[in-house]
Amino acid sequence: MGIDIYAIKPSPPCRAVFLVAKAIGLDYNLKIVDMEKGENRTPEFLKMNPAHTVPVMTDGELSIGDSKAIITYMMNQYAPANLQSLYPRDPAARALVDQRLYFDSQLFASLRGIVFPLVFMKDLKQSQANMPRVDENMALLETFLTRSTYLAGEHLTIADLAMLSNVSSVETGGLDMSRWPHVQAWLAKLKAELPYYEQANGEGAQMMGAMYKNALKELGGK
Repeated sequence: MGIDIYAIKPSPPCRAVFLVAKAIGLDYNLKIVDMEKGENRTPEFLKMNPAHTVPVMTDGELSIGDSKAIITYMMNQYAPANLQSLYPRDPAARALVDQRLYFDSQLFASLRGIVFPLVFMKDLKQSQANMPRVDENMALLETFLTRSTYLAGEHLTIADLAMLSNVSSVETGGLDMSRWPHVQAWLAKLKAELPYYEQANGEGAQMMGAMYKNALKELGGK
């Protein structure tokens, strides 16, 4: 029994779940979903998540899709008392973390806007047309990180772990990170601080970056 996580390693939302689970020492059973074979559209999978997306978490009779819902549930249900600061109980502090999580969803949507057309539709023009939205969100992230050491204050929270999965994908995809020096410094800091970084996120980020760069090369983009 226990918790099952249905996921794919390259996916930033899936990696956000891996990172939070590692941060709180939560064991889970990883179920890799072969989406090319349609395993996310079987009746069994659709019963868990009608949206047919990953990640999906099952915990007993509970099934949850969407990485933000999963990671906040993990924190509320399983985080030990000494790690509650990752998702603080204080309403004001939690509201700031939640706001950054919502912003992370916005950044992911813009990243999907450049990756999906390129990798799955072979549409370089559409991918390039969506790039300004990524730049806009990264510039906003840069602004947030001029105000505090971490994304939601002066200590690590699940907002940092969720955002880490997306920003590492920006880096491995070959985008010019020098435009956002505070983001670069924050990314380097988390890589150095998190002993589970490579296992939970690094490998998958490299996979995502390679998919993007290979498709870009194939279509003659820069």
